[in-house]
Amino acid sequence: MRILFRYALMRFIVGFAQVLGVFTTMFFILDGAEQVRRFSHAPYADWQGVLQVLVLRIPIFLVQLLPPIVLLTTLLVLSRLARHNEITVMRAGGISIYRVLLPFLVGGGLVAAIQFLIQDQIVPRANQASYRLSQAMEGRETDISLTRDAQDFWLWDGNRVIHAEQVSAQHHVLFGVTVLQFDDRFHLIRRLDARRAERCTEGWKLIQGVAYDFLDSSAPHPFQQRSWDVALEIEQLDRNTPSPDALSVRRLWVMAERLEREGYDATLYRLVLQRKIANPFAALAAILLAFPFALRMHRLGGTTRSLTAGILAGFIMFITADMTMALGEGGRLPPLVAAWSPVVLFASLGVFMLMHLEEEARV
Repeated sequence: MRILFRYALMRFIVGFAQVLGVFTTMFFILDGAEQVRRFSHAPYADWQGVLQVLVLRIPIFLVQLLPPIVLLTTLLVLSRLARHNEITVMRAGGISIYRVLLPFLVGGGLVAAIQFLIQDQIVPRANQASYRLSQAMEGRETDISLTRDAQDFWLWDGNRVIHAEQVSAQHHVLFGVTVLQFDDRFHLIRRLDARRAERCTEGWKLIQGVAYDFLDSSAPHPFQQRSWDVALEIEQLDRNTPSPDALSVRRLWVMAERLEREGYDATLYRLVLQRKIANPFAALAAILLAFPFALRMHRLGGTTRSLTAGILAGFIMFITADMTMALGEGGRLPPLVAAWSPVVLFASLGVFMLMHLEEEARV
């Protein structure tokens, strides 16, 4: 059984490398032509820069197309095995379909792990580098300064609303600060006005302001300096929210928590977070879907029909995933459902067909 496992796994790996090579070649040809057209009139573009942009786009290409590549690999490998009657010999030797499936799932698991690492660690860095290089070749500003002053800073901190007329992220200072504190019934109970707020080693402090306590009296209480207990991190001073696709899973989680804590809508960040977690499992779902398709269709009409049906199923899977993501972005579906429903749906369909195929084999 170990020999059979290694043999099937090696066939999957070799087939995956072949299909990946074909897709990568097509990517270089098609996307290369697009990048040449895009930078044909760029003032600072050269062939080296265009080639670098093309290479930096490979990670996002791999992440998007690995599930279809895995599906096509499974179809091709199983079709070859069936064409040479190797599947028939395995079944005649008492080997169940599930044991034949196991090496493919292990290979798919390796691909899924690699996909997760690429999309979590490499894709964000590659996207940023590609963006900066593209902007430089087009003669545009290559970076957005994280220290640029911002105006009209708003923050929701528990039962307090915080407003600053201007923020200097570089110096960790807020100017024209107003703090409104409410009780559980949303009645105003305290107000603080300060000329500025500064971040120091002990935390935040308010400087040159007036305090109003509406529970005791509305009389003003001026102060020169007082400590300020607020859950405000330095990163929150930057109002330029990054693109979700440029963040890792950990940073997506942190950004979503921060936006929700501040009272903003974090649906898009939650959706991309769930999608990045679900994407690797799409490769396993593709194997579960392709496996019974390849075996059943080969019986009915040969390799061509098997490949055609499997590719059509993969196309439907791709369209369904895009549709649920669009519904999630529009708020029609929760992020968890939008990201995971295509994976669960097609994996369940594959398992159902596989169980039905095994029952037919027993009969």
